[in-house]
Amino acid sequence: QIEQRIEPAKRAAHSVSKRLQACLQGPCGSEMDKRVKKLPLMALSMAMAESFKELDTESSLGKALEMGCCIQSSLAKIVAEFEIALEHYVLQPLNKLSEEELPIILKRKKTLQKLISDWNTIKSRLNQAAKSSSNSTGAGVGPGASSAANKLEILKEE
Repeated sequence: QIEQRIEPAKRAAHSVSKRLQACLQGPCGSEMDKRVKKLPLMALSMAMAESFKELDTESSLGKALEMGCCIQSSLAKIVAEFEIALEHYVLQPLNKLSEEELPIILKRKKTLQKLISDWNTIKSRLNQAAKSSSNSTGAGVGPGASSAANKLEILKEE
């Protein structure tokens, strides 16, 4: 039952992570300055800056290019900040979930199932020994039962 929940969650986390990474305009994991320089908005800002320098500063086209340059530069910085935050708060946790945490949950679930099975086997043997023994001590099964019970409790706590 848990596998039926974990596998779709793992696939969803992986798929969403890939799609989000494809949407990023800047290179993943880079610093702010490097990311801003590689954004298309910054390239447009630089082209506008070069163009308005060649024009008369009082011309309407020169003023429009200068204003556009500033706006594009600001937008590039905002996009870079957003992408860095997206990587930190969304992509990294998604990757950690799908690559590390969900496989650990599945592994622990299998271990828990095995320990429960061992516990039930030992309990059954103890009950059989108690029925067949007149003193009902079950001395040969006791240490195994306590060991299995300890393992089971440790795994439940995790």
